Amino acid sequence: MLRHASKVGLSALVALLTVAAPAQTKPWEVNMDRVRVATFGANLGETNTFLVPGVNLMVSAYSDVWSQAKSGDANAQAHAKVYVKGLDKALVQDLAKKIQDDFVGKLRAAGYTVLTYDDVKDLPDVIKQGRESPDAKWGLPTNKKDSNTFIVATPTDAQAFDRPIQGPTWPLRHIAKEKKLMVLVPDLSFVTPQVYGENTSGYKRAEIAIKTEPTLRLVGAMYWGGTDRGNANIQVQEHGKRLAAENAGVLKKLSEDKTSFTASWGRSSVDYLFTLDQAAFSDGILRVSYALNTMVVDKIKHAHK
Repeated sequence: MLRHASKVGLSALVALLTVAAPAQTKPWEVNMDRVRVATFGANLGETNTFLVPGVNLMVSAYSDVWSQAKSGDANAQAHAKVYVKGLDKALVQDLAKKIQDDFVGKLRAAGYTVLTYDDVKDLPDVIKQGRESPDAKWGLPTNKKDSNTFIVATPTDAQAFDRPIQGPTWPLRHIAKEKKLMVLVPDLSFVTPQVYGENTSGYKRAEIAIKTEPTLRLVGAMYWGGTDRGNANIQVQEHGKRLAAENAGVLKKLSEDKTSFTASWGRSSVDYLFTLDQAAFSDGILRVSYALNTMVVDKIKHAHK
């Protein structure tokens, strides 16, 4: 483990740590205790025909983390910004397409009729649906959650649909009614690297650390299922230590600023660049996503029994 620490006076400590990942990665398996099926007026077994208009693959591109520890007059603050290099538009869109094609292929192999974006792209409801605007920096749409900014990759720009509050299947409900089908839209979210704060404190002593790990982790997924009458969604919660990749890239410190305001109050701020290992990253994204696709198809097959 590589440890960097900057000491402020005698009573406050700011530390920045890079935690080495284990050498081996176990095969990724879905923890079914972390899977929930929620139905609202629809169920997964009510039709043999599905529409998969696309896949939304969300990956963290920028993290901005603050952490603080206080004890009496002791006050330690740590701040880290991490920029991810290597999230090329062509790469992540290709991954989204592979996830989409795998999902469609597994549904068809199970005996279901599956329509895709190409089958419905000329229908009025699809044409009039808005598309997300790309962020100028990343070339793809983005959204922010907690300390992370995510890029949102779809198989093509044309499949980057606006997301209404009712969910991504809602704008296609009339197609679902007309064709007696269920719309399925997978959303998958990953974070790399991991950046988080840890703090400890004692009598007139405060210690704070920003830790980083070069891992790739699934932070959640939702397979949205919608008909004209309601929804049947499959939610996959974060899987803790079941990593997508144990080493997804290399972290490099770009700059560091340490400030001592008083003998017991200090702050450290560091900027990092995380350069993806695109092969390890791609392998991790796909092996997790393919496992989730298989699980969802099994859920659909079970609902038809």
